[in-house]
Amino acid sequence: MKKNIFIILISFLLFAVYISYAAETNIDSLKSVVKFGKTSYEKLNAAVKLSKILLKNGNRETKKYLDIASRILQETPDSLNLAKITRMYALYDVYSGDYENAAHYYLTAIEISKKIKNIELTNLALNGLAQLNLRTKNYSKAELIFNSLIKEAKQNNNKDDIIVYSLNLATIYGEEGNFKEAEKYLLEVYNSNPKNKFYKAVAANSLSFIYNNQKKYYKALKYGKEAAEYSEGISDKAFKIESFTNYSNSLKGLGENLKAAKIIKDIIVMAKQSHFTRKMNNAIGNLALNYEALHDYKSAYKYYKDFSERRDSLLTEATTAKINELQIKYETAKKDQEIQQKNDALRRKNLALLLSVSGGIFFVAISIFIFILYRKKNEAYKEIVKKNLEIIDAEKQLLKKKHNEFKQEKYGTSSLSDEKKNNLHLRLIEAISEEKIYLNPDITLGKLAQKFGVNSKYLSQVIHEFYNSGFSDFINQLRIKEAARLLSDKSYSHISMEGISEMVGFNTKSSFNIYFKKFIGVTPSFFASTSKNIS
Repeated sequence: MKKNIFIILISFLLFAVYISYAAETNIDSLKSVVKFGKTSYEKLNAAVKLSKILLKNGNRETKKYLDIASRILQETPDSLNLAKITRMYALYDVYSGDYENAAHYYLTAIEISKKIKNIELTNLALNGLAQLNLRTKNYSKAELIFNSLIKEAKQNNNKDDIIVYSLNLATIYGEEGNFKEAEKYLLEVYNSNPKNKFYKAVAANSLSFIYNNQKKYYKALKYGKEAAEYSEGISDKAFKIESFTNYSNSLKGLGENLKAAKIIKDIIVMAKQSHFTRKMNNAIGNLALNYEALHDYKSAYKYYKDFSERRDSLLTEATTAKINELQIKYETAKKDQEIQQKNDALRRKNLALLLSVSGGIFFVAISIFIFILYRKKNEAYKEIVKKNLEIIDAEKQLLKKKHNEFKQEKYGTSSLSDEKKNNLHLRLIEAISEEKIYLNPDITLGKLAQKFGVNSKYLSQVIHEFYNSGFSDFINQLRIKEAARLLSDKSYSHISMEGISEMVGFNTKSSFNIYFKKFIGVTPSFFASTSKNIS
């Protein structure tokens, strides 16, 4: 039930980049301008400023004023404010736990910012998207974005941005359990004494988390206390909650559970006032642990029961898969656009060459060269199809063998060290080979676990250990392999591509195309035509 400070750290960094710590704007005054402003432009600017302040303080009215600004933008188009509002919608959804919507808004904000060539807003939206990838455990994508942002910041000698992105990289290393590398980055930021003391406080807060995880509680207490003291002087409730959480965890580690419990109760009040549901629930869980350590089992049971009832499942595998799908669609569209631009440029270049060269020899040579490249590309794709056909056939034989082994061992005594785990794996193999459960479009981890009569977390663990995959990717990969088998069989050639996608359990053809390209490497139509020729 420990709250992972590294994940929540993201929210603080984003606020630090775009919110000034200058004098607070009068909220009532801005509300008045939004309501009675003389022009739409005046109302819009007031709504944008007001949304920033309310979002920073976790105010429940944030969504109301974001919607007002959005309505004004429909009547008075303004791309700059549209990019700002879209990114704030993403931030609001992150705090609300709606990661799917947040991903959509971040991708939209990136597109708008790039169109108006606003580098600052583009980088802020990219930073937010990277942080969302971090929350959904897509570490490689997050690291890729942060490294590109650091590279650009170094080229522009932007020290503040370098610090922010370095802190984010430290977050990734911390999430992956590489505390040594994370500590190195955090100490660099902490010891550099940045002009913006908020960055130093964030580094101290994260160092406290690292040392708590390594049970170096005296060090954790030092940095956690410093971050908590700093948070008293600012209005950022999210940072205050997280710094006090770290501080209380170090006190608990040192056995000072009464002090820790008192701080956690304050955290619960703060989180409730700011409508931070996740933070409040985690604080309740931590309070249960503190009372358990104090042997006050009555209070421990009370808070643990409350924690269990409140515990949400916002980040389900389905949500993660949807975020991944959104990002794949965005990246695919982006690549297609780049390819189109390159193709257009190549056509213009070829036309210029044709006009400037008197003879046709050079044109013939270029044509031959392009034809050779096309042939090589086509042969490479054919080789991909051939390899996939071989893999599908081999896996079919292997699955059959495992299924036979299951039948032989089903009523015997297993000699394996973890009999339950292996028996569940064998039951999973039977469900795949005999029942083909993956063809059911409504199959979920929970439904399959219920069918087996086991806990869904336990089934998820078996899939991760035996197949190194999450449930969503595991099922979709099985569906794609079945689709590849059908597409390579001439007896199914009369069925449309949409029909094939439905047969293997996909609800939409677009999802089928995305996952087919992801797992096979070529499009379904290319695979179908090529595999039949190979067969």
